[in-house]
Amino acid sequence: MTTENQPPAGSSQEGPGETPPPVPDLRAARVLEAHDHPNADRLLVLKIDLGQEQRQIVGGIVGHYQPDDLVGQSLVVVANLQHAKLRGEVSQGMLLAAENDAGELGVLLAPDAAPGTALRPADGPAPDKEITFTGFHENTLLAGPEGVTLNGSALEGARLVMDRAVYGKLR
Repeated sequence: MTTENQPPAGSSQEGPGETPPPVPDLRAARVLEAHDHPNADRLLVLKIDLGQEQRQIVGGIVGHYQPDDLVGQSLVVVANLQHAKLRGEVSQGMLLAAENDAGELGVLLAPDAAPGTALRPADGPAPDKEITFTGFHENTLLAGPEGVTLNGSALEGARLVMDRAVYGKLR
């Protein structure tokens, strides 16, 4: 039930006094190396180029992608995600992928973007210095045939493509 002063349940509108979600720093990153995680069957370890630096990220995409499929690709990553250790390997960011109802998974690509290219809404706020995994999921990042949106605003900065034409919520 809603009242005049409350948005409907699940509404993404911010009301007076509500804090907006943490702002992710979405960037294009070129995959330099990829290999199976030594201590986990469902994880891959990627070495990426973010333009000004190289980092390692760990992604749960085994069964959908082989390491060789990713080398040379320009992926979109959350560059300001708090670093985490996943089964003994440090992850310094997170790649973005969507899964459809058939269980197919596709990563978000920025095929023409230089490593480090920022991707954000035109009039959106600057990214936070660091966000948590939980904070990232306070945002709604959707990929469809018409483009990619962050909290309802189109991302700009480079052409974005969902690999394998898999659309949905990006995680």
